[in-house]
Parts: sequence; C-alpha cells; structure tokens
Amino acid sequence: MPKTKVQSPAPRYRSLFPDWSGPRPLGFFMIENLLEARRLSVFPTNGAGGDEDVNIYLSSLLTDFLGGHHSAQIRFGALPLMQAPPKSETRRQRAEFYRRNAEHRLIMLGLFDRGDHLRRRNHFERQRDLEVGRLCFQMAVNLQENRHSSISGLVDVWRKLAGNFELYVQVLATMASERLGLGACLSTNDLQRLMADPAAEPACPSPRDMDRLLDLLLEYRQPGGHKKRAEVIDLALRLNLDPQEILAEAG
Repeated sequence: MPKTKVQSPAPRYRSLFPDWSGPRPLGFFMIENLLEARRLSVFPTNGAGGDEDVNIYLSSLLTDFLGGHHSAQIRFGALPLMQAPPKSETRRQRAEFYRRNAEHRLIMLGLFDRGDHLRRRNHFERQRDLEVGRLCFQMAVNLQENRHSSISGLVDVWRKLAGNFELYVQVLATMASERLGLGACLSTNDLQRLMADPAAEPACPSPRDMDRLLDLLLEYRQPGGHKKRAEVIDLALRLNLDPQEILAEAG
C-alpha cells in the first residue's frame, strides 16, 4: 500500500516591522528619523567604525524619554562626579547611576541644547556638561569592563558613546532641528511676518528714506540726541519698521 505523503506546513516568520498599511510604533518613528539625521549630520552611521548598535540604543533611549520614563538618579551640574554613589552598592548599580546621568545629558544637550535641565538656563555650561556626560559613560564602562556579564553588549555601546560623546550630541541636535522641528526661537514679530500674506507686504523703504533714518540715528547717538527719539520712532513707523529694534541697535 503506497504511503501518503503529508505536506509539511509552510514556515511562519515574525515580521520585523509592522504592516506597512497600519500605524507605526513610536520606536519605528524614532529609529527612522535617527538614521536620517545621521545621514545629514557630520557623524554618519559607521563614520568611526561600526556603530549600528549605538543607533538601536539611541532610538530606544529616545522612545523611553518621549514615553515619560525619567530616572530619579539624575544630578545637576558636576554632582554625578563629585558625589559618587556609595561603594556599598554593587558595581552594576553604580554603573547604572553613571549611565543614567550620561544618557540624560546626551538627550538634553542634543534635543534641547540644555545641560541637565534641572536648573535655570543661566547656570548652563555647555563644555562642562559635555565633559560630565562623557565621563559618566566612561565611569560606567570602567565599572563593568572585563566582567563578562549579561550587559557586555551595553558596555560596548557606552564605550562608543564615551569616545564620541559630542559627535552623538550633534547627531541628536541634527535630528531635533532637521527631522523633529525642535529648537526654533522666533520672536512675535518674526512669526507675524512669516504668517502674513506676502501680497500684503509693504514696499521696501526707499534709499532716501533710509538715508534720512540713518541721519536721525547718528544724531540720536550724539550727546543730547535723546531729543531725536520721537522723530526716529515716527519715521520708523512710517517705514513699517520696528522702532524698538531700531533704537536698541542704535544703543
């Protein structure tokens, strides 16, 4: 009696990305924009050796940040280096403290051009915060290096981030400005000009009117020239110029 051949079921594979017609998860959006930002930045992917693992790490970090996951271990300024975690903690716990502070500065400097984002902007020292971020990643590496632990892959990523910390900050800054539209600082007047109808824009002042305005500003800057202030304001308004900006530039 001949044997009946039973056809084996077709193999099933899990898709790497979701259905193209469906919504994208936030992580997919972040890795896509990160890769595009690296292409536009001064530090493209594999620009200093293989670092695709850093791309995955950064996209995960950005996704967690935008999802509202923030660590309570963040310290402002140089405190992560000045007040080290107690040695009663394990090496992994201390490495976690340093890498959290390094990641925080990487995000803040890259996306928002801020240091630790815990104090007012007048305390922001970019070079110090760049150095603190770099050293925190390096401290995390030092605590876990050559320990053959389950996070050895992470240690390799931290090492790359420590070695090129400022370049990765620039990558995130490119992502913020070129891909996410962050960082624009426009005055109210600038916004009004951008939103105004181009057809309704007034004509540019004539050279004669501008010469008259410059003459008034020269007189305004002379001793006792404050008497010309009203004339400067009046002429600036008639020329559709901002008198406050004109006077501020004149000093």
